[in-house]
Amino acid sequence: MGWNDELYRLAPEIAGKQLERIGTFNRGRTRDNGVYLISLATKYRPYYALWRKFAQREVPVFVRTLGVVFDQSVDRAFALLQNCNVGLDIASGSDLEAFYAESDTVIPFGKYKGKHLSEISYIDPSYVYWLANKFVASSKKYDRLKELAGFLVIVHFEFTVHKPRISSVSKFVRNVGDRLKDLELTVLNVRLQVDTYKPDFFVDQNVLAADRDGNRFTFLIKAAAGSLTPNALSCRSRKVNRYEVLRVKSAKVLAHYESHGVRYTRLGYVRIY
Repeated sequence: MGWNDELYRLAPEIAGKQLERIGTFNRGRTRDNGVYLISLATKYRPYYALWRKFAQREVPVFVRTLGVVFDQSVDRAFALLQNCNVGLDIASGSDLEAFYAESDTVIPFGKYKGKHLSEISYIDPSYVYWLANKFVASSKKYDRLKELAGFLVIVHFEFTVHKPRISSVSKFVRNVGDRLKDLELTVLNVRLQVDTYKPDFFVDQNVLAADRDGNRFTFLIKAAAGSLTPNALSCRSRKVNRYEVLRVKSAKVLAHYESHGVRYTRLGYVRIY
């Protein structure tokens, strides 16, 4: 049984939407050293889980449980991998069943005795780092523990440190003053901000987005009307959601700037279909 068979036990519209979102999420991400996997729920394990498949390791590494609802599990995987430049795929839960025992390593000593290594990796990642790099094994029976700790350290590093590397592919788009047409941009983040030049609460949306090549764009979507509070959009404003794909009819390049090694193109006069 492949993952397609397991996935399409779900409502087709749910499965199709989430596959499309994962495809969009993967733009600009790499598979040079493997991928992350969402294992599908099965009869015996009725939950979705996150795994890391390394190119140099045949057995995938179990990272953590995501949830029992598919779309919510995908959202949680996106949140965990937001700082990471590694791609994300779907995998058969049945095919990964045999690897739970390999990843289900219990610490046999110390303050975390009896705890699973994958659990400790997000409770106390510094302890896993110590296991991988400083722990001196008294027996070869601990070799697999040290090896798995080393891979979980890489996972923690990818979750927390790699954010600038996602954007390393970003380039300045066109020249300042140029007009762009028919852009397809994936929203990476949205921040509300009040237009201080107006007397009432006109709440704009400051959008960070990327195209299919990984180039980063920032732009404002102006408020359609005033709000009662500075913390909410007007009911007349079009709300932009994270990971939404925007089709931009036209825009003007206002500026180029660089921050933490990432290049951004700032747009103005943005018109959305």
